[in-house]
Amino acid sequence: MHTPRPHDERTGRFVPGARRAAPQGRRCGWRLTLLLMVTALLSAGPLGVFGRAAVPAHAAPSASATAMVAEATSPAMCAPATGPGGTTAPMLMVEGGLQMEMYPTTCTPPTWAEFDRVHGLLARAKAATDKYRDVTVALRDGYALASLVYVRGQGYHYLNPAYLDRGFDVLHPPFLVYDKVQGRLVLQGLMYYLPAETTAQQLAAIFPPSLASWHRHLNLCLHGATVLPVYTAVACGQQGGDFLASTGWMVHTWLWRAHSGIFTIDM
Repeated sequence: MHTPRPHDERTGRFVPGARRAAPQGRRCGWRLTLLLMVTALLSAGPLGVFGRAAVPAHAAPSASATAMVAEATSPAMCAPATGPGGTTAPMLMVEGGLQMEMYPTTCTPPTWAEFDRVHGLLARAKAATDKYRDVTVALRDGYALASLVYVRGQGYHYLNPAYLDRGFDVLHPPFLVYDKVQGRLVLQGLMYYLPAETTAQQLAAIFPPSLASWHRHLNLCLHGATVLPVYTAVACGQQGGDFLASTGWMVHTWLWRAHSGIFTIDM
């Protein structure tokens, strides 16, 4: 496991440490990454995507021997810290028809140092993105709704692909999340995204597990505009689908949604 690199306090940027070598066929451009990312956002059923792309059928990541298995019933689940750096073990879940892996929050309250650091990061993020409460400004700056229209329980995700593969940059989130209020798009929060090979320690160095839980989706079978309910590369190929073993890690921050928890999965 790589030692996480510290934040740059001036820029708020975090670049994960040296990554493991990507499996053969995983080195792809941002367009494919974009397709896979937006597809993974939906919980089940039909969805819009940017277009079909061939995805190599590679082996799904093996679950940790200490991983817990649960049905997704509440975003407020917690677990004792047992991993390096005070992290929790990954929890394997089922969300709608999709498999999901989540690092639950620890069952301990945050320290003042953690609270102070996260508050500072999010205050800067909110100040930098407050202009996007006007969606026309977001469009002007390169965010676009594209084919993914609406994620139930979250809202409309606007993506800026220029920010998708640059590591964690608190001032430039890859996703802005809007909801419709009386027919008008209202900014609710941000979503950050990091590659699948990012370690638990590196995620915790950004938002500590006492406060936030990162998650990713596993074993996706994409067939046109549909996620098929099969979870192996062989079964997916037999049905003419494109298999993705894992998305990257994602976390929402609901900065403009007063009655939501700041890091809950859904609003």
